[in-house]
Amino acid sequence: MHMNKGAGKKDEGSNIIDRTMDRPLVPALDQAVQILFCLQKNSGEKMTLTKVCQAVGIHKSKGHSILTTLQKYGLVERDSQAKTYTLGARLIPLARTVLDHLDFRAVATPFVEVLARETGTTAWFAVRRDESLVVVSKYEGGGHFWATPGIGHTFHLSEKGAHSKAVLAFLPETELKALPANRLSHSFRKEASSIRELGYASDLGEFAKGINAVASPVFGPGGQVVGVLLLFGTFSDDKVEKFGRKTAAIARQISQKLGH
Repeated sequence: MHMNKGAGKKDEGSNIIDRTMDRPLVPALDQAVQILFCLQKNSGEKMTLTKVCQAVGIHKSKGHSILTTLQKYGLVERDSQAKTYTLGARLIPLARTVLDHLDFRAVATPFVEVLARETGTTAWFAVRRDESLVVVSKYEGGGHFWATPGIGHTFHLSEKGAHSKAVLAFLPETELKALPANRLSHSFRKEASSIRELGYASDLGEFAKGINAVASPVFGPGGQVVGVLLLFGTFSDDKVEKFGRKTAAIARQISQKLGH
């Protein structure tokens, strides 16, 4: 699932760069990866060799060689009658292996620290466990704040609190319908539309008196909501928009690291 207009705004989060990306790339391998991403992006249609090569920007002879190699290993499948290509079934066990060993906390922690330090407030990341959120990483950017939930603290999803609203707003309708009806009021559905537009949810003292918060969802490889990044503290109301955009930007970086 993709964010709407909020995702298109200028990225205000610090981009944590892997310096190994400065090294020279292997052209053929780089093009092969681009082809896989292209087929993923256009998964709703079977693409011809011409369309793939145009999308990636390579010559048809090179594209054919790469697709043939990927097909040999089951990473790409070819419809011999329609002469079109799709992602191959061999990618499924590879994806499952990644998911089985994906350490959400290890991926999110550096971003949590950056967000907290740059805003001088408290940030934490929680993973989604069905209808609950479990805090797995946190950082105090503005000194000790005694009200901070500890690692392992569990919140149940509800319409109250930026952390819950950020998750519920981005769940597909099929999952929303599975939740108890009293968690899906008409007023929340209207607010959810605004949250998707902005890319983040907020509450001004709603969850805890005197505490403001903003939160943005984090997505996994399949586009599902796997967690939420929350920023909260005693910051003033006029900083909510600025902090909300920054939180959304960094949440997108975490999502990218997780393969979304």
